[in-house]
Amino acid sequence: MARLKDRGTVNRRDDSFAARLDVARPAEQPTSVAKPAPSPAVKKSTEMSAAASTPADKPSDQEVKPGSLTSITDATSHPSAATEVHTTAPKQKTPPEAGKVTNIKLRVTFRCPTDLTERATTWAEKARCPVSAVFRKAFADLRPQLIERIEAGINYTEVPNDRMKDASHPFDTSMMISRAAYDRLTREVDPEAMTGIEGPMSRWARAQFIPHFNAWLAAKGH
Repeated sequence: MARLKDRGTVNRRDDSFAARLDVARPAEQPTSVAKPAPSPAVKKSTEMSAAASTPADKPSDQEVKPGSLTSITDATSHPSAATEVHTTAPKQKTPPEAGKVTNIKLRVTFRCPTDLTERATTWAEKARCPVSAVFRKAFADLRPQLIERIEAGINYTEVPNDRMKDASHPFDTSMMISRAAYDRLTREVDPEAMTGIEGPMSRWARAQFIPHFNAWLAAKGH
């Protein structure tokens, strides 16, 4: 068996041989070192520092009461408005008053005698107005008395049944009477609802008007 050669001792470094080894070895790529994540304690400390650097909102000098919030807002947007806001309750319909009197128009139509019409026409020509204006003015003086009698109540026997034969000028007017007087007049004059009350009351008004008109024209000098 062959004998192994003893190992030699390297006394110094061979620079040329070491240089060849460095060229043959691949260059190592530098590895990026990741920064360690900040610990929760450090993160919390950073947030507290940022919050401390931001100035806090100054508290208002006066405490705002809940009820005055609307008033302050309105006063700010409208300087001329009052500081208090009053709410308006919805309007409610007023119930009709109990026992309220309702008036009804009673219309009357009749004709006047020829002699009274001629006298009224003479005055109308002098006054330069229609003859109907003379009739209406005379009836206006009598109307309050007629309404008073109707409100007090008239008997059906006071209503004439005859019709005038000597009648020339037609005349119509109206009177406002209460509902109670109208109902009472209907029961008295037309209880069976046969003719209505305008016809009978027209004859009644004519019977009251003719003597009044005669005296009225005479008092005026006609």
